[in-house]
Amino acid sequence: MRGPGCEYAVEVRDLAVGYGAKTILHDVSFRVRRGEIVAILGGSGCGKSTLLKAVIGLLPVKEGEILIEGESMVSSTPAERRKIQRKFGVAFQGGALFRSYTVGENIALPMEEYTNLSREEIHRRVREKLHLVDLDGIEDMMPGDLSGGMVKRAAVARALALDPDILFLDEPSAGLDPLNSARLDELIRSLRARLNAAVVIVTHELDSIFAIADRAVFLDRDAGTVIAEGPPAELRDHSPLEKVRIFLNRGHLERKE
Repeated sequence: MRGPGCEYAVEVRDLAVGYGAKTILHDVSFRVRRGEIVAILGGSGCGKSTLLKAVIGLLPVKEGEILIEGESMVSSTPAERRKIQRKFGVAFQGGALFRSYTVGENIALPMEEYTNLSREEIHRRVREKLHLVDLDGIEDMMPGDLSGGMVKRAAVARALALDPDILFLDEPSAGLDPLNSARLDELIRSLRARLNAAVVIVTHELDSIFAIADRAVFLDRDAGTVIAEGPPAELRDHSPLEKVRIFLNRGHLERKE
């Protein structure tokens, strides 16, 4: 599924996005290599979810380019874009599982829509994806019967349905207690190791950022763009921008208090 000779799984160039006449972000550029975990950071209202929606094709782009394994999401036709979208999986904030479907039916949906696999093969793959996220045997359960942590992992299993090269995770740890959040972090690390997938995470959870992210891309609401990029610990300790250091040190300061 990977484009031949393409160095980057995701490449965003000089991107401007917004709603109607209002531009939320401008001049946004960053790259994600295969096998790399990159966190999109920033305070409330800085445009993290807006950026994610644009990258995965849910929000029109005002200016700039988005490349998924070298293929343009911006200049592609609708049919070409759907083909590109098969290269990545998305776990939305809150899980976004269909509550009237079983967990297995939720995971099967992308396979039913995008492949010609037999019913038996789809069932086999559903069980395989649940095993990857340590949820064996729950395919017949309803989302409403799951704990918060199980819902998050089931959403990741659905994101893995088409064996993607790239995972986009929107606030995967939001609302979880520290133990379940740590378990989800470990799951993300293990999936990266097993699949060599690129992972892009939108999050504000500092413990998760320092536990799993190779690099962070820091968005600023006032500037409307990326103001810092690099390994999280380096940004925390050595960023020339005070607001970046304060943001990334707040968990440490709270624990000291």
